[in-house]
Amino acid sequence: MQDEIFECDVLVIGSGAAGMATAVTASVLGLDVILTEHAPYLGGASAISGGEIWVPLSRQAGKAPNDSEEEAIQYLRDVIGQSFDHSRGTAYVRNAAAALAFLEDNSHLEYELLETVVDYFTDVKGSTHGLRSLGAVPFDGRKLGKYFKTIRSPLPASMIFGGMSLGRLDIPHFSRFTRSLPSLIHVCKMLANHLRDRLLGYHRGTRMVMGNALVGRLALTLVERKVTLWTNTSTIELTRNDTRVTGALVAHPSGCRLIRARRAVVLATGSFSGSRQKQLEFLPHVRAGQQHRSHLPTTNDGSGLDLVRKMGGKIDTGLRQPAAFTPVSVVPRPNGSEWLTPHFGDRAKPGVIVVNTSGERIANEAINYHDFIAEMLRDSSGRASAEFYLVTSHKHLRCYGLGRVPAAPGRITPFLRNGYLLKGETLAELADKLNIDARGLIATVEAHDAHAHFGSDPVFKKGGTAFERAAGDPAIKPNPCVAPLGTGPFYAIRIIPGDIGTFAGVSVDEMGRVLTEDGTVIQGLFAVGTVASSIMGGTYPAAGAMLGPALTFGCLAAKTIYEEQEGERADEKQQNFERLGGTHLS
Repeated sequence: MQDEIFECDVLVIGSGAAGMATAVTASVLGLDVILTEHAPYLGGASAISGGEIWVPLSRQAGKAPNDSEEEAIQYLRDVIGQSFDHSRGTAYVRNAAAALAFLEDNSHLEYELLETVVDYFTDVKGSTHGLRSLGAVPFDGRKLGKYFKTIRSPLPASMIFGGMSLGRLDIPHFSRFTRSLPSLIHVCKMLANHLRDRLLGYHRGTRMVMGNALVGRLALTLVERKVTLWTNTSTIELTRNDTRVTGALVAHPSGCRLIRARRAVVLATGSFSGSRQKQLEFLPHVRAGQQHRSHLPTTNDGSGLDLVRKMGGKIDTGLRQPAAFTPVSVVPRPNGSEWLTPHFGDRAKPGVIVVNTSGERIANEAINYHDFIAEMLRDSSGRASAEFYLVTSHKHLRCYGLGRVPAAPGRITPFLRNGYLLKGETLAELADKLNIDARGLIATVEAHDAHAHFGSDPVFKKGGTAFERAAGDPAIKPNPCVAPLGTGPFYAIRIIPGDIGTFAGVSVDEMGRVLTEDGTVIQGLFAVGTVASSIMGGTYPAAGAMLGPALTFGCLAAKTIYEEQEGERADEKQQNFERLGGTHLS
């Protein structure tokens, strides 16, 4: 049977934030687009993300006197160091705000400034507080109609009550609804709307937040613009002629289809860490046999890297770290499955330390999650296991919670019962349950508490930067990140290395065009999002450091494709004009 043949101007492979931003921009510019996704659902890893974007000089921030292109570029340069790509980094800073504005003006996308979120390296010149990280505005999924069920659902661990999503601003309300009337009203409204959704037959709550809101808003735009969307469609191979990539052969549920892309193919296939094979290839600690768990679905399999390799493209592995790391804990469930819980900010709370099998602290617990993994891997180098332990006392556990364990009045008994949370009346008993050195743990806590009574951490300087203090408890003086563990009972959670995406990827130029080993452009082939090498050079400078570039370079790739088309048309007009005796066409 002959393959079905379809034609378009731009073929976008992948439906995360980068792919959707590319497709929306290309469609708005008048290009005919086909978007394919090999998973059953739209949204990729973006749909299960926090949804934040890092965008310097956005219109949401206004003309802040303490921010500029120069300061943003300098901040990236100083944080990234030798891995900083000047051309791509500069292109990002200079275009991110305009790209976001274009997408907001021409789609349902909507972002708001996160005024309490600081850049992660507040001790580095050029960092800002509350100016560059933005959060996706919640979205009513009912507007998607029948397409609502085609959006990838958030991770089960990020929902409560059978599918009600919690956004960044909802969590504080749930933690204080028993003692705050405004919070009680907020929670009651959310519960009432969720009950309505379930009674109406929705498989989950229709209030979409964070990355789900980002994807839902862009998906509605694509549906309204009648962009062709194919799910369950994997790419078998890219096609090319002598000079450029011309399309792809794909496996659609109805059979093989040949897509001829007149202008370009844009790879937006996402990260590779959903593939165990790619983890072994790119992550040294996995090759060494240590634990690693990714939040990403198995459909984030690195297939885009394989497609590029077959075209002669280069994979950039020369970054400080190959992935966006975060500590994770594994929550057992009654049905035998597991949930992963990331540990972003709980480590920074007062009365919380992280220890190794010797019972010793390994680093400043309040540093950003990505860099904390580097400390875990450094400490565990040469060992078979990269397992560590969050340790706290009853007082602090009930005040702040820990991992998946909620603060009061939430129940901790289910987590003690399933083994996720371990308890000891004394430190020695806790150490025995963790199978770690009891003397080491006791000595560590005694040394920590002796200084913590005064808000001091002379060994690791926990709470030493504005970023760290922002994740602490402002009610604790003089250091919101430091307090003694005090008396028992004591609790612990095991943590291991994990990731929320990858950094190593396809080498591209500042417009997203794929490059070969010798630096030449593969005509007609672009890569955007996390399939492309990260402009952050293997570092994590701020909240939104992955999705900000995804939207920006998706937009830039589409505009570049459009401008190349217009340039070719201008050349054709010039040639025709000259044949008629003319010499110049402005």
